[in-house]
Amino acid sequence: MAEVLLLNSDYSPIRVVSWERAITMLLSEKVSLVAQYADRVIRSPSTTLPWPAVVMLKAYSKMQNRVRFNRANVMARDLFRCQYCGLAPKTREGRPQPGALTLDHVVPRAQSRDGTVVIQGRRFPLTGWENVVACCKDCNRKKAARTPEQAGMRLLAVPRRPSPWDAVRLAFGRAVIPNEWSDFLPGDDVVLRR
Repeated sequence: MAEVLLLNSDYSPIRVVSWERAITMLLSEKVSLVAQYADRVIRSPSTTLPWPAVVMLKAYSKMQNRVRFNRANVMARDLFRCQYCGLAPKTREGRPQPGALTLDHVVPRAQSRDGTVVIQGRRFPLTGWENVVACCKDCNRKKAARTPEQAGMRLLAVPRRPSPWDAVRLAFGRAVIPNEWSDFLPGDDVVLRR
């Protein structure tokens, strides 16, 4: 079923919601319809509504500042690409194939004594945004329990904690973006267009 882009009252994208949630918000007058899917309607016994593609909150909502650390978000942050060799496995339909990648501790667990690592003079959790990257299986085997420098490898990008705007981008990085949303999203190589 078609998902719906939820915009803040300033037209900035917040997240993707189900069409059912969007209809509930429309009927309770929390959002306004901004764009609809062409030639699609939602019917009930008493009414027919346009199928929403983009809705906008009537009242401004402050964005959440935290991105949950998990496998899916690490893959999206790293653009579903190995951070050592650049391999970006795709399905036949051209979508990212995150199952073909693993997670790698930049500073390996074997080299941490207390569950933390020191990166550029600052202490971070061993398993956290600053020390975990997407990695193909071949590079993970090659690197093994060594740092990239010890293995003679280089990171394509320094791992970092995502910003609040990155949180929105991460949500879109896992979805195929309908054409109806294109006017409301900034240009970005994270998203896939239909």
